[in-house]
Amino acid sequence: MKNLPVSRKVYADITSRVQSSLVSAPSSASEALRLVDVFLEGGEVESSDAMAMLAFNMIRAELSRAMERSARARSRAKARREAREVSGQFEVSPSVSPASPLTEETPVRIMLSRRERRAAERATRKRIVNQMKKVGIKEKGRT
Repeated sequence: MKNLPVSRKVYADITSRVQSSLVSAPSSASEALRLVDVFLEGGEVESSDAMAMLAFNMIRAELSRAMERSARARSRAKARREAREVSGQFEVSPSVSPASPLTEETPVRIMLSRRERRAAERATRKRIVNQMKKVGIKEKGRT
């Protein structure tokens, strides 16, 4: 599969919508899909087929938004990968910039995964409940 500037899901959705809307004109459908591919590659979009141009122009804004959304998602994923490489297996919080030198005084917060955060919350909650039981306080909402 090609390396596209949009997700596979968006590309599959666009192609199926173009093909279903131009089912009565298969040559226009293939031309519209060619226009979509050219647009995604950053080329100049031109065609003599009026139906294909109409279909393409109707989805051009949606394609532009999807390209921007994918670019943002890819940059966030790249930042996460780089942070993971720097810190080993844990992700370094965004509060510490990669450009600033890490010294003993610079605190590094390690972001836990959602599973780890929930496990820590459950352990804390259990510890608090046990302390409440020791002093005779009942849990809120329980009788």
